[in-house]
Amino acid sequence: MTDRIKPAKRRVGELLLQDGLLTRNQLRQAMEIQKTQDRYESLGEICVGMKWFSRSVLNGFLRKHQKNILLGELLTNVGLVTEKQVEEALETQKSTHEKLGKILVQKGYLTESALISVVSFQLGVPKIIPNPALIDKSLLKGVSQSLLQTHVVLPAFKDGEVLTLIMADPLSEELLRELEGLFRCLIQPAIAPAREILEAIDRCYEVSGSKTVADGEDASGGSQDELIIGGGPLPLGEDANIVQVVHFIIVNAVADGASDIHVDPQDTCVRVRYRIDGMLHHKTDLPLNIAPNLIARIKVLCSLDSDERTKHQDGRVEARILNKEVEIRVSTYPGVHGESVLMRILHRNGTLIDFDSLGFSPANLLRVQRLISVASGVILVTGPTDSGRTMTLYASLNHLNNIGSKIITVEDQVDYTIPGVVHATLDPKTGLSSVDFIKTMMRQDPDILMVGEIRDRQEAAAVIQAALMGRKVFSTFHAEDTIGALLLLMGMGIEPFLISSTVVSVISQRLVRILCPECRKRRQPTQELLDAYHVLPGGLDSLTFYEAQGCEACRGTGFRGRTAIHEVLEVNDTIKYGVLNRMTAAQIRIEARKTSHLVSLREDCFYKAAHGVTTLEEGLRVAVGHESDDRLSRNAEEIIRLCEEMPAPLEPARSVQ
Repeated sequence: MTDRIKPAKRRVGELLLQDGLLTRNQLRQAMEIQKTQDRYESLGEICVGMKWFSRSVLNGFLRKHQKNILLGELLTNVGLVTEKQVEEALETQKSTHEKLGKILVQKGYLTESALISVVSFQLGVPKIIPNPALIDKSLLKGVSQSLLQTHVVLPAFKDGEVLTLIMADPLSEELLRELEGLFRCLIQPAIAPAREILEAIDRCYEVSGSKTVADGEDASGGSQDELIIGGGPLPLGEDANIVQVVHFIIVNAVADGASDIHVDPQDTCVRVRYRIDGMLHHKTDLPLNIAPNLIARIKVLCSLDSDERTKHQDGRVEARILNKEVEIRVSTYPGVHGESVLMRILHRNGTLIDFDSLGFSPANLLRVQRLISVASGVILVTGPTDSGRTMTLYASLNHLNNIGSKIITVEDQVDYTIPGVVHATLDPKTGLSSVDFIKTMMRQDPDILMVGEIRDRQEAAAVIQAALMGRKVFSTFHAEDTIGALLLLMGMGIEPFLISSTVVSVISQRLVRILCPECRKRRQPTQELLDAYHVLPGGLDSLTFYEAQGCEACRGTGFRGRTAIHEVLEVNDTIKYGVLNRMTAAQIRIEARKTSHLVSLREDCFYKAAHGVTTLEEGLRVAVGHESDDRLSRNAEEIIRLCEEMPAPLEPARSVQ
């Protein structure tokens, strides 16, 4: 075993010079800026602001010199604390001799979770949840509980002579040397909050009858019955610890309300993240050496080839998790550090969502219900992946479903089945395209067709042809907004007269996070925010807006669940005229706002934010703005009225300036 050599700590400026990221003149200039600012800004932040290098370069630099940078300077460079706060903590340290990070947390200058996230991300130390269900409990045999409690450490995984040890203070070189002597192996440190480590140690050594977890009993607090695949709980197999890790990852994803699980091998660890309410959250890291067995186990569950590691694979499996019927769709992708795995979780609750639950404003709800009830034509729903398009299609079919209508679909994957509707899956193995399916569907005497997605000119032409034959056709389309969908069809080679004579409506939508009602806090929107929404003065005084805070109920995020914001375009005569004459998107959009009372995605978000459903920042996060909207801005009072009342459509002269 080699001795650890404690590196000399150096200032960030010296290291930036050493790496050639700054010249001496730039360093002097940055230090002058730092001195003259009213609010402290770190040297790294100043350099990024001056565009001398990018933020990704700064992060890479900090990770490279993780052992050479003082913790206080690291925290100031990522903007978590100020230099004055660090100096105050260092003064306290002289008398208490406690760790700098602990003092900063005690003084309330930063949270423990923020400190751990910085150490983990910036310094490349894995962050592993100290849960008995996740670690290899055989490593605890013969290990004293008091020893672990004294040092606040917990053995998690072992590969040969390298032990992954979850620690509260992985930056202490002295502690690492001492622990290597105690465990007689090399230590790979991981980090977790001290409180969680101590709680996990207690759970691991809880007495249950005559046994403890250290002797092999499971104290995870859960049960193998939480995850049932193929009619029974997960079999342990040869590697019980890997099975337990997979069990932990999947069950906790469902418990946390995740829609996706991302398992991504990195250069030093395996990163596990959950997508919750559309945002990726870091759940835990795992040692890199367990990646092959971990991914092989996931493949086995969904009947994929565990020996094939050079090609992507797709699979699926039905399961019962925490008494919920779900389908897990698995996709693998060969990466540089190993295969990346995505697990998408679809709930099979058997209850279809209706229009009242889709988040439509009162006016848009009435408009959509009227538009989808037309006898024939094309209704398009646009938006990026994970914008709720498919749910809107299913709600539309469910709304129109009755004994007197024949409804038939073709989809890449059938997410939900509606009684009375004929669903079909587009399987590439059959050699049949969606165009072949549409031709066959037309021979089934349908009233309503649903095509999962329009991808190319052939599919678009087939959908248009079905509408010309008197059918009502629903489909999704990847377009930025409603007007963009019409122009994109033209760009595919569809003649304008075909578009104007068949497309009835285009619905564009995005998903925004819903504010947690337990902790949301009133706030006054800044003028900058209002300018981004193109909102004119007037009617703001009577509105109340909120911002996210974070509490136990929402797991500190400030949000719980998602809803949709919409832009609903009714293709009236003025819009048809614009399409036929190949007007620009901006020209058609202005006319749509004048004659069809088009409410933009951001205006719909403004309406929901004014009712405390979400924040104004959410609309900026998911929806782009349009300069043409600024040419026909509305005040707050008008936006609220247009979202709540559906005015009679206007048809002015068809001249566009």
